[in-house]
Amino acid sequence: MTVIKGLIFGFLWLVLLCGANPVWADEDPSGTSTDSVGIAEKESKGPSKRGPAGRSQIHHPDHPVQLPNTTGPIFTDSAIIQPLKTWSAEINPTINFIGGVFNSNWQRRSAGGDYKSFQVPAQLNYGLTPRMDISLTVPFIQNWASNGGQLSQAANFGSLGDTSLVLRYMFLNGSPTATTVTGYVSVLFPTGHASPLEPKFLGIDQTGGGAFGFTWGVDVFKYVPQGPILLYANIWYTNFADGWVNGARVYYPDQFTVNLAMEVPFKNSPSNRWAFLLEVTSNWDAGRMFGPKANQAPTAIVNVLPALEFLPFSWFTLAAGVQVSLIGKKTPYAYTPTLALFISF
Repeated sequence: MTVIKGLIFGFLWLVLLCGANPVWADEDPSGTSTDSVGIAEKESKGPSKRGPAGRSQIHHPDHPVQLPNTTGPIFTDSAIIQPLKTWSAEINPTINFIGGVFNSNWQRRSAGGDYKSFQVPAQLNYGLTPRMDISLTVPFIQNWASNGGQLSQAANFGSLGDTSLVLRYMFLNGSPTATTVTGYVSVLFPTGHASPLEPKFLGIDQTGGGAFGFTWGVDVFKYVPQGPILLYANIWYTNFADGWVNGARVYYPDQFTVNLAMEVPFKNSPSNRWAFLLEVTSNWDAGRMFGPKANQAPTAIVNVLPALEFLPFSWFTLAAGVQVSLIGKKTPYAYTPTLALFISF
């Protein structure tokens, strides 16, 4: 815990040294489960993955600053706030082809069958104030298993996953070359299926963690015009309440999330229509800050996603790529074709 707190403090101190316009500086009154098949549960147990709705501006209280047009990251959260009294949506279908599991020694092992998971998170965003927005994410999950169990059985199961509600507030409103920092708070609701779990489904009927989750942290955005390159980062910490899975009490470890993303637009202009996206996302189970000692084994995963963005219209943009698990511990690894559709209203 001391190491984690030191990393968060050091990162925030570095951000402050980068230079930005804090909120209080705007004083011009004239301005305005099982390791082998737990991929669905692992995805739903963590904090909300939130991408912006294809915006090309940092929205200052006084005036907008034009940036190269991009969609924003797919999984990494953006520090750019949804414009006041506007709506946007994101639909992010993915297909997880489970390659196997990482064991406790970070080695790849067989999953003991063939497993796939089709997930469609649907997210709705709304700008509450010039510096605050809110979003709701509801995922649907469909799992398949084949060649599993002693008799090479097959099964399929579909239901909602865990729902998340996110509130963000922009503390530092960066200029084109300064740093934008936004506070991030979310609540994960256990709406996914966690009880009862039936053997005939070969373990794929768990689509939720069975516990509330509370995430807090920061999102960071920085524009480097020399590239041009757009950089994003998330540092989050998640506390899980006591939960129930298949009628048994579960105490999940806390979770530390670090996400990094980089966009390289093909043209340095607000009219840009193509961009390259690279994301590195990671979740690391930590010690439990509150409540009883964790009775679930700690896990870790690091994924990389190269993708291509296309912006055909101002109100509709999309991005597509393949996410690959690089390293992990006691968790499934997957190859995940990913599509993100961003819609602005």
